[in-house]
Amino acid sequence: MNSEKNQIVSIFDKLQIDSKLESVSKIYNNESILYDGRHYNLLYENNYLEPDILVRDIPFWMDMANRYGEPILELCCGNGRISISLAEQGWQVTGIDISESMLEEARRKCSQVEWIQADVQNFALDQQFSLIIIPFNTLGHLSDLQSIENCLKLVRKYLQPDGRFIIELENYLQEDNLEFLLSKTRNLYSVYEDPDGKGTVVVTYENELHLPQQIWIWKLFFQLTGQKQEIVEEIKYRLYFPKELDMLLKYNGFTIEHWFGDYDLTPFTSESPRQILICRS
Repeated sequence: MNSEKNQIVSIFDKLQIDSKLESVSKIYNNESILYDGRHYNLLYENNYLEPDILVRDIPFWMDMANRYGEPILELCCGNGRISISLAEQGWQVTGIDISESMLEEARRKCSQVEWIQADVQNFALDQQFSLIIIPFNTLGHLSDLQSIENCLKLVRKYLQPDGRFIIELENYLQEDNLEFLLSKTRNLYSVYEDPDGKGTVVVTYENELHLPQQIWIWKLFFQLTGQKQEIVEEIKYRLYFPKELDMLLKYNGFTIEHWFGDYDLTPFTSESPRQILICRS
């Protein structure tokens, strides 16, 4: 294990000092590497910051399904990580995502879920749900007021009268999270084997924070070892702070029933690593 880690560090050091590295917008044919369903899991499964990032929340969502029942709608379901886990336990689940590549991977893994390609600001369904969830910081992709209001309007439309809507976001005011966002250095994030057999993919990242606009841009740099080109992808997140969420939900017809600070259901405080809001309409 130590020799493997040393090898990875050596690869990263070489990237850092290679002045001939050329950044480009594309080296793959796919629209995006991050949102290619095959790359997505490999990237996160092999990340060096939070190795358990793809599994640590699953027990929490199982608990929520047991508490609030079915049918369940997951917004921004990606390649189905959470929806599939719920469906495998017998829950009736629908997953919506805008990325066909992510849904293609989800369909390959599981046929028990109803997969729908749509924008979470504009979709039409033929049923209401007992539980609607938007996990894993994905609310942050709705970066302006109109976008989030469009989404919340649809959540209200498709939420059963006694149903629950759950939002999960990181707490960007927590010290460690804020330190991460403010870091200006380029760091190693993940190393994995390319799913098409092209070699080892080394992924580094940089943060760009625009606090007045509450926007965080996460820059990911993908490079195949031995090549001089890297692909740069930028993912923009809106930072939603507690008081802002409180007002947004209130003025869009929701009541916050519980506000937790982690998956263990501890109450939310300024030191909590995340914000988990359980809402009713």
